[in-house]
Amino acid sequence: MFDLSIYISLALLFGIAAQFRSMGGYAFLRWIISVLERRFEVLYAVVLITAIFSPFILNDVVVLVLTPVLVKYAKQFSVDITPLLVAEITFTNIASSLTPLGNPQNILLWGTSGISARQFVAGTWLPLTISGALAALSLLALRGKVGDVKEGQTPAASPLPAVYLCLVALIVFSLDLIGVSNVLALCVAFLLGFVFTFNSLRSFVGEFDFKSLLILYFLVGSVTLIAAILQPILEPYVAPAAAGVQPYSALFVLFVSNIISNVPATQLLLSVSHVPPHIAPQIAVEAGLAGNLDPTASFANILALLIVRRSGLSIRKAVILQFVVWKFVLDCVNDFDIQQLTRF
Repeated sequence: MFDLSIYISLALLFGIAAQFRSMGGYAFLRWIISVLERRFEVLYAVVLITAIFSPFILNDVVVLVLTPVLVKYAKQFSVDITPLLVAEITFTNIASSLTPLGNPQNILLWGTSGISARQFVAGTWLPLTISGALAALSLLALRGKVGDVKEGQTPAASPLPAVYLCLVALIVFSLDLIGVSNVLALCVAFLLGFVFTFNSLRSFVGEFDFKSLLILYFLVGSVTLIAAILQPILEPYVAPAAAGVQPYSALFVLFVSNIISNVPATQLLLSVSHVPPHIAPQIAVEAGLAGNLDPTASFANILALLIVRRSGLSIRKAVILQFVVWKFVLDCVNDFDIQQLTRF
């Protein structure tokens, strides 16, 4: 009932994120944001930074680094933070769904379905590219609300965190080619981080988000237990979604994600029914897009809105606008045959 490899994989994913942070990941991302913001409008800088980094580290990490920067920008130049926050949330959820490394629900699908990392990306890149393009199009009307003010230059940061992320991706996908298990590939990638951080082990321990990992364990474990108890009752409703039947699967993931969040919703599918390997990328896309609807649908959403709220800025308009953007994207994506897009 409880797959130990899934829990180990989640811990390793959090460990990779902690390695990234302990070798200067915060400073590096802030520097990259500054560089992009000076070359592009700030709205597009947010889109680029989330699209580039969310597939390779936990989307929560991107949100924790980027959101305070957006708060500072909004306060310094007296602009509305709403478009920036919506861009961040939207593209973090979309981009993080691309690879098995971007968010916890993808780790669950990757580990349980037995799908390879290459097959996973092959099944997610097209619908997510379409979704991202549509989301970017829907944000064009918001450019004037944030202006084109340029911040001062941020001191250059060490590129070591980016080098580490590249090596993580190289290891995971290379070992995947020769049939190495997902857990072992993640373990090698995680241990490699100590080559760069062996002199700062205390910093690594401080950056490891034990609290969030334990919360995630609790959510996944609770859903697994409840699913085992109620499986005969849930099976008729879950089985068509797990099999990827459209539009039922998309609607089911959307509904459940916005009640219990997309990670527990994914675990529910995996615990009650069998998700075929070729359907796993489709579920990843559905769970990623479902995470954009309201603040409870994704933990990354909650983190971003809490940071903004604690800064004294309003989040009400962000929640409303997020729904408008998401609905525009979903309406357009529904015009395509998602099963065909995710088949490989």
